[in-house]
Amino acid sequence: MEPSDTTHAPGSHTVRVLVAEPDASARRLYVDALRPLGCDAIEAADGREALVEALVRRPSVIVIESRLPLVNGPALCEILRRDSQTCTVPIVVIAPDSGAADAERVRRAGATLVLTKPVAADRLALEVQRLSASGPVAPSVLVPAPALSEPPPPARRKRIANSKAHVRYTTTTPPEVPPALRCPSCDGPLLYERSHLGGVNARQPEQWDDYLCPSCGTFEYRHRTRRLRELGQR
Repeated sequence: MEPSDTTHAPGSHTVRVLVAEPDASARRLYVDALRPLGCDAIEAADGREALVEALVRRPSVIVIESRLPLVNGPALCEILRRDSQTCTVPIVVIAPDSGAADAERVRRAGATLVLTKPVAADRLALEVQRLSASGPVAPSVLVPAPALSEPPPPARRKRIANSKAHVRYTTTTPPEVPPALRCPSCDGPLLYERSHLGGVNARQPEQWDDYLCPSCGTFEYRHRTRRLRELGQR
C-alpha cells in the first residue's frame, strides 16, 4: 500500500513507519495517530505483505500485531532480525491482553518493545517517536532452536544402532553455511529461516535448509544433493 500523504519541511528527516495490523479499523487508527508526527506510514494487512514492504522500503520503525496472518509476529521478527537491511530497525509488537506467551515469543524473536492490547493510539505514537529518535537498535542474537529429540540413556549396557544414536535437531547456526539462493519462480532472493541436521549417523550427516520467498512460499535446500525444492504456500 502507498504511504500516507504528508508534507514535510525542506531538509527535514522523514520517519517511515511500517504498520502491520490485520484489522483495518485499528490500522487506520494507528496511522492517523502517526500523521501529526510527520511520519510516512506504510500499511500492511498480513505478515507476508509486511515482510515485502520492510525489505523494499526500509522503515525507521516497524509496528506489527503479534497474530498476523500468513507470517505471524514471532516469525516475522526472526526474519527481520536476520536480514542485514532490517536487523537494527526498532520493532514494536502489539500483543493481546491474554497473550503472555505471545509476548515472550516476540521478545525472544527480537522485538524492541511489546505493548498490550488495547493500545491507545497516542501511546503508540509516543513510543514510535521515542524509538525513531533513539536510532537503530543493537542487532539481536537469536537463540538457536533446541534439539528436537535426544537419544534416551541406556538403562543397561547394550548396543545401540547408529541411526538411533545420532542426534537430529533444528538450529539457526548450522555447520554448513546456508547458500544465498533465489526463488526459481519469481527470481527474488530467498530468506533463510532455519536448518535441520540429521542423517544415518555422525559420519554421514545431512543438512536441510528452510527458506522463505515472500511471494511464492517455502523452499527446502538439501546440501547432499544440492537441490532446492518447493514446499508450498505457508
